[in-house]
Amino acid sequence: MCGICGVIDFQGKSAGKYIEAMNKAQRHRGPDDEGFLLGERLSGKYVSAIGDDTVPEIHLNHIESFQDQPYDLAFGLRRLAILDLTVAGHGPMVSHKGKLCITYNGEIYNYIELRNELILKGHVFQTETDTEVILAAYQEWGIECLSRFNGMWAFGIWDIARKKIFFARDRFGVKPFNYFWDGNLFAFASEIKALLTHPAIKAIPNDVAVYDFLIHGSLNQGDATFFEGIKTLPASHYLMLDLETHQLTCQRWWDVPINRSLEDGLEKEGEYLEEFIDLLTDAVRLRLRSDVPVGSCLSGGIDSSTLVSVTNQLFDKEHVLPSELIGKQQKTFSARFKLQQIDEGAFIESVVQKTGVDAHYVFPKGREGLWREIREVHKHQEQPVSSTSIYAQWCVMRLAKQKGVTVLLDGQGADELLGGYANYLGPYLAQILLQAGPLQMWRNVRKSSYASRVSIPFLLGMSLFHLLPEAVRTVSLRLANTRFRTNPTLSERMLSRSLLQQYTGRNLSNGKYRSFVNLSDQLYDSLYKSSLPALLHYEDRNSMAFSVEARLPYLDYRLVNFAFSLPANYRIREGWSKWILRKGTSGLVPDEIRWRRGKLGFATPENDWLLGNVDLITHTLAGELFSNKYFNDTTIDQLRNHHALNKRNFPGLWRIISLEYWMRSFFG
Repeated sequence: MCGICGVIDFQGKSAGKYIEAMNKAQRHRGPDDEGFLLGERLSGKYVSAIGDDTVPEIHLNHIESFQDQPYDLAFGLRRLAILDLTVAGHGPMVSHKGKLCITYNGEIYNYIELRNELILKGHVFQTETDTEVILAAYQEWGIECLSRFNGMWAFGIWDIARKKIFFARDRFGVKPFNYFWDGNLFAFASEIKALLTHPAIKAIPNDVAVYDFLIHGSLNQGDATFFEGIKTLPASHYLMLDLETHQLTCQRWWDVPINRSLEDGLEKEGEYLEEFIDLLTDAVRLRLRSDVPVGSCLSGGIDSSTLVSVTNQLFDKEHVLPSELIGKQQKTFSARFKLQQIDEGAFIESVVQKTGVDAHYVFPKGREGLWREIREVHKHQEQPVSSTSIYAQWCVMRLAKQKGVTVLLDGQGADELLGGYANYLGPYLAQILLQAGPLQMWRNVRKSSYASRVSIPFLLGMSLFHLLPEAVRTVSLRLANTRFRTNPTLSERMLSRSLLQQYTGRNLSNGKYRSFVNLSDQLYDSLYKSSLPALLHYEDRNSMAFSVEARLPYLDYRLVNFAFSLPANYRIREGWSKWILRKGTSGLVPDEIRWRRGKLGFATPENDWLLGNVDLITHTLAGELFSNKYFNDTTIDQLRNHHALNKRNFPGLWRIISLEYWMRSFFG
């Protein structure tokens, strides 16, 4: 796990001048080591260099020695040592024969199996790292190597002989890859703050992204970011940069096959349950490969509870990690709250008692801690955030770091894979209506209401919503937002005239105004557009802020493939979401968690955290707002009015605050 960056300057020879500052901006992603590679893109000549934080055993010239020399290509790397902790893992790494150079962030969990396969094909390895396996795999299979990797990654490989650079991102975009390209300068980095250290790349807010966030709550802009001119490589895509022709091409290299059927017979049920649990267990097993301590996040829901339980089994039965890395028991990390309505302590303790894990808790103090650290959180997130739950996750990651754990397993992705959110009941019930008829739909509405604690009228409205024409859906959503929500979001009338003139009526392709009459299509949209990309962004930035690597077993591509090959009734059945997970973990996870009704999510007492700091908020917003241009005068006056803010339903207050602090972090 690392932070990567690079510069390819097609008009100048100054790439080495800026790479050190880019690398330093990402020090938190890799505090263990740093390295550089400087080259001439056409001649193929290169040199390796070290920085201030390089381990002492590596004897190379310092980057300063080369900064004024005419190199037009530069790679940088900050290393968080996870596998092969020796100096052999130093990067950027050069292949055995010196024809390939790589800067790489991520983990290839099946690197041992691939390494053995490549040895049989004649490849020679000098390290125990997965980085060297990537180089050999690319040398052996070219671009097709990507389909053989099971893991998370973002990397750039300089193919010296072909005069090309190959950039690639993992199937679900777990690891970030941001870049700037104007036809003459190509710069890339794990984080945008590294790109902004280059003098040619200016910090300019992307107004389209800001509008979509304020009105729609959207954080995913496809390949765009919240910074004008800076893009992100989409999940399952690669870039090929031709160093001779200056041509940049982007190509998708993987996709999920989808089964859109509603149900099948029960004769294969036992087989499906067994295969699902076997795949999940192996996904966990692979993600426990590490040379540093590994722990788990534990929220009290079925996703994390299953991972903790499976991990404990693997520790006890297969001894997948040496005891010196885990202690006597697996360490778990949880956020707790004094507000009983959102505290999951009882469910967490149920898992702790069953597994005997070494449990650690943090109680995020939103009224103090959040406001003390709010700017730092936004600096790391590099974009506004949708809720204060981000701060709870931030506190969990810090706790893991304080306890000496470098790798954390987490349950991210299970909801999008298995239909875990209540809003998935809408397309599922619509699918039943169209494929099985109104009687079956009504039967499932009643059962879904019991399992989810969502009212029958609301479920009927959700399902019918997906059958309405687009124009009617748009109007109904706006009406519901302004009339019926207890905490409505911003309305367009709160925004400035200039912003409205540009973007009013803009519909997104991320799913909010789209209808789905098939559960699998809705889940696919969540996987790549409307839900998971933002959650993965949060997870990566929060974990790496504390130099912690988060691993996500539910996003093992084999498990995703299998889940999407199943008919809908293995995701939701008789109103129960994640049916195959609930059914398959019998005897493994406590029943009170397996058949728990309703879902909290990663909730925080957001209203209390906001209302308890009205004085601080009005004081903060009393001066010049960096986000001023996005709002009209009336909205700004209300933001500065203590009485107006004190209303529990002040529309979109957190979004406004988050936008302001993001802008202060990068444009202040």
